[in-house]
Amino acid sequence: MAPRRIVAMTLADELAGAVSADPTQRQDLVDAALSIGQWLADRGYPGRWDKVRPAAILRCLDFLPSDERERFLFSFVGLLGHGALTGQIPALPAKQSIDEISNLTGKDTVRAFARTTAAQLQPVLS
Repeated sequence: MAPRRIVAMTLADELAGAVSADPTQRQDLVDAALSIGQWLADRGYPGRWDKVRPAAILRCLDFLPSDERERFLFSFVGLLGHGALTGQIPALPAKQSIDEISNLTGKDTVRAFARTTAAQLQPVLS
């Protein structure tokens, strides 16, 4: 079976609709999804969200101010969690990436969101 390819904008739009995101939150999701999608495409894995490497992606965004990096990480967790919970991204690589994001963030709120999202994926892994 061929790996599933995910269109970044579709994933962002789906999540934004699912959480009733306001315009700012929607834009954060779109920006994060497009950045991640571009990183995947640049490495020869277009649409392969099971291949994301959060630390490597974050290094490409080192020009962002700290608060924007944290918003990016928050959106990244949401996108991965939504993708995994809807069966678009395999749960194990999504959880591993979410765990990595938990270790990368400097904000307790992002870390708590990552841990909660990873815990929600646990039943899917069993």
